[in-house]
Amino acid sequence: MNTVTLVTSDHGILTVPEPSWCRGGHPARTARADIHHEGAEMSARVDVPGTGRVPFLTAFLSQYPFSENGSRRITVAVEIEGEHYEFDSAGLGDLAAAVTTHVLYGLLPLRARLQSLEEGGQ
Repeated sequence: MNTVTLVTSDHGILTVPEPSWCRGGHPARTARADIHHEGAEMSARVDVPGTGRVPFLTAFLSQYPFSENGSRRITVAVEIEGEHYEFDSAGLGDLAAAVTTHVLYGLLPLRARLQSLEEGGQ
């Protein structure tokens, strides 16, 4: 594992382990508890008429290794309605199941109903 040397606002100069998945870019003079390892973002994208390609369900690996109040474990952060929520592997599985259920029983039936209406159905 590589290391990174950071200047913190409360603990001075620290050399900390940096996971291989971290994309770096740690801000200087942050508090030690706010040091954040963040992986590359991955997003689903959809073409929205008049807007272009729009990302949604943006997700990335995340860890606050010196957190004082929250978890120090590695999680996946997912942006939902403008907020980031942290998921462990079980929670991420639950999210994937919820998205799949919504697609199968929400979006696809709506699509079928819309197609029927577009074809002149009631």
